[in-house]
Amino acid sequence: MVESIKNMMNRVDIQRSRVADAQTSTASPAKAAKPTAPAGTAENGMVSQKVVAELAKQPPVNSEAVSRIKKAISQGKYPIDVDQITDALMDAYRDLKS
Repeated sequence: MVESIKNMMNRVDIQRSRVADAQTSTASPAKAAKPTAPAGTAENGMVSQKVVAELAKQPPVNSEAVSRIKKAISQGKYPIDVDQITDALMDAYRDLKS
């Protein structure tokens, strides 16, 4: 659960930087950057169906990390920082509300 919160916070940080970049580029039209296409689009070359099929076979989960965390939880050795979890949840909530 803590890992998913960290991942969520990383996504929020990435989104914030994208918004800031978008605001910067719209604020100075003389320096407007050429929009970049996401990987896998026609401009960057088509993603082969083979690659897509391989990615669809397994979910993007680090099984080793999951088993390590499960083991630590079952042994009562997984560190849980309730304050950090609460702060991350409240920050995510505030970002969603704004």
